Amino acid sequence: MKYLYKIAFVFLLFSFTAQSQEKLKTLVAISAWKRVNTLTLFETTPELEKAVAEVKKDIPTIKPIDNQPTTVVANSSETAVPETNSKRSKRNKKPKKGEPDTLTEQTIASDIKSKKNSFIPPKEVSTETESLENESVAVSRSKKREKKPTEPKEIASTETKPVSAPKKTEATVPPKKKTPEPKPKVDNIVTDNTLSFQPVEGVKADLKPLGGSEKMYFSKQNRYTSKEKAYFYRVAQFDPSSRQPKGWVEDFYTDSNKPKFKGQYDRYNNDDEANNNKFDGTCEFYEEDGAKRICKYNKGRLESESKFNKEGQTISQAQYAFDGRRKSFTEYIFDKNGKQIGTLIGGIDPGSGLEKATQQLFLNDKFHSAIEYIGGCPSNQGEFMSETGVKYNAVFQDFTCSPDNDKLWKFSNSSNFTTTHFKDKNSFSVRSTPSPQAQAGFLHTPVSHDFYKKPFEIEAIFELSDLRSMPELGIVWQYMDPKNYAYFKINTAKKIFEINDIEEDTPDDLMKGVKNQLPELTDNQVKLTLKKVGDDFFYLVNDQALPFAKVKFPRLERDSKTWNIGFYFKASTSNESIILKHLEIKLL
Repeated sequence: MKYLYKIAFVFLLFSFTAQSQEKLKTLVAISAWKRVNTLTLFETTPELEKAVAEVKKDIPTIKPIDNQPTTVVANSSETAVPETNSKRSKRNKKPKKGEPDTLTEQTIASDIKSKKNSFIPPKEVSTETESLENESVAVSRSKKREKKPTEPKEIASTETKPVSAPKKTEATVPPKKKTPEPKPKVDNIVTDNTLSFQPVEGVKADLKPLGGSEKMYFSKQNRYTSKEKAYFYRVAQFDPSSRQPKGWVEDFYTDSNKPKFKGQYDRYNNDDEANNNKFDGTCEFYEEDGAKRICKYNKGRLESESKFNKEGQTISQAQYAFDGRRKSFTEYIFDKNGKQIGTLIGGIDPGSGLEKATQQLFLNDKFHSAIEYIGGCPSNQGEFMSETGVKYNAVFQDFTCSPDNDKLWKFSNSSNFTTTHFKDKNSFSVRSTPSPQAQAGFLHTPVSHDFYKKPFEIEAIFELSDLRSMPELGIVWQYMDPKNYAYFKINTAKKIFEINDIEEDTPDDLMKGVKNQLPELTDNQVKLTLKKVGDDFFYLVNDQALPFAKVKFPRLERDSKTWNIGFYFKASTSNESIILKHLEIKLL
């Protein structure tokens, strides 16, 4: 029994030693194979590449044996032997369960051994080429010993890959880490005891816990600001939980401490003061000069409004409909001395849906005029009282609104001019455009009156332009078309006047033998007047009667009782302008 143990131990030791030796051989073969595949074949030079390119032309194509690919390995001069079927089956045979996989390792080692030195040289290579190759291989081998070979990613690869020279990396300085800036301390957060805050130019609001009535400061742009930059300040008591004002809110101008607002809010916006316009109940709004408005609201909707000037006089009263329009109103008119001289009373017209009102003016406590307004524009006709106490009707154009929106007023030859309406100045500017020749323009309206039997008066006011003013301006009547009309005009450049008519584009000779010298103009505003008193006609410039102006009155149709009357103007060149201010036709 003792000898059996010794024999078994020797057998196991021998078996272990044999397996270890076999594995060691396999590992050595694999290591050698790796080294061969990582070595650089040779380094190329331009001369060598040129020589090799010429040699490659004569290299014959190598056909595989038994349909097996022939592998070319570096540094070899023999042809690789194709793999036989028995060897292939032996290599592909899977090991049994529990059996060490030494066959695969042996096969790899044998493949490496068989493929080594299997490079096929070209048939004919020149001596110079061989010497160049030998020198390159020698240099390459010397460099291989110095460099440490790198292991390929795949062990089964049989292609030779040259080892690239290691790249020199420049020393880079790591970027400095930016230290995070400390976050600003936020002390304007809305809580139960503070109000919201909108910063203006980096200024912090002086907000305190709402323990009672507090002050808040605002700029002229309705933004929170500091006390030093405030345009007005607010005094109110706010509910800590809802941040809504409780009861009365008062605003005061910072410079004078005079009131700016007194009232209650229906809804209050802590973040947008500009939209704080929802009020409730009676509210008072004050201007800096003392003028004020008293408004009554019902849950944000305006119901009535009364306005007062700085002297405390009532200037308007109005009742408002649900859509915000004035359903009834009264406006009071004052002269320069603050004396009330008239009223404008009206409301919404159910038919047109526009505001319709009547303006009445009084002069020296006597009736002066009554004019109807529709949609804020006068109807261009009304009832007036003369200085002698005689009432008369009149047609007028005061340019409160643009004549382009009035169907009764027509602008003839408008294509030769450009126009601009100045509502704030109650004026209408006309400018000439480039044209082959000078053209006359006419702004007129139809007027019904018995001009041959009844007196009348036409008054037109012009304002000369500061730049290049039109030289010709005047009054036109009995206008039919640009070739048929009567006129009274002056020429500011030549300082002459003319009274005439044109029929079929041919002027009459009514001015024959009349001296037409124009009186001196001392102002840039010019007023032309045509009067009929009895059977006589008078022509005036700035209320000065023209000498020798009592000429035959020009007329085209004696029986017509409807004339087109209006402004006349004519430019001598382009970019000349004239300003129309007022036209009134008194039907006496």
